[in-house]
Amino acid sequence: MTNGESTIIGYRPEVRSSYRCPTMASGQIVDAVWRPIEYTRNQTLIGIPQGYFDAKLTEHGLLGHAQAEAIRWWFIASADAEKSTGSMCLETRLQKYKLTITHKVEELDVHSALDCLGRPLNEGEPKP
Repeated sequence: MTNGESTIIGYRPEVRSSYRCPTMASGQIVDAVWRPIEYTRNQTLIGIPQGYFDAKLTEHGLLGHAQAEAIRWWFIASADAEKSTGSMCLETRLQKYKLTITHKVEELDVHSALDCLGRPLNEGEPKP
C-alpha cells in the first residue's frame, strides 16, 4: 500500500456576451463577465456519460474535457433554439483547473478474522 497524490485536469465551461446589456440565454443571465454555465439547474442534461475520474472532478465542481465540451455546445444549442445567439453575441470558453488529490494509507487493527468455516479466530492462540 502506498501514500501519494493524483493530479487530474478538469474544466469549467463559461459564457459571456459582447452585447452591452445583460440578458437571458438558456435559463441564465449572461453579461460581459465570464461566468460558469449553470448546467446543473437544467434537468435536460441527464445522459452525459462520465468515467471514474470525471466523477471525481464533478465532486469538486469540475468536468472532464469531453463533458465540458458537451455542456458548452448544449448551452449554445439551447440559446440558438431560443433565437438569442446572434443577437447576444455569445462567447464560450473552458476554464482549465488542476485538481490534486492526496491519499494516505494507514494500517489499523485487524477486523473480523475468520477461519474457512466462518468462525472467529483468536489471534493470540496458536493454531492446532
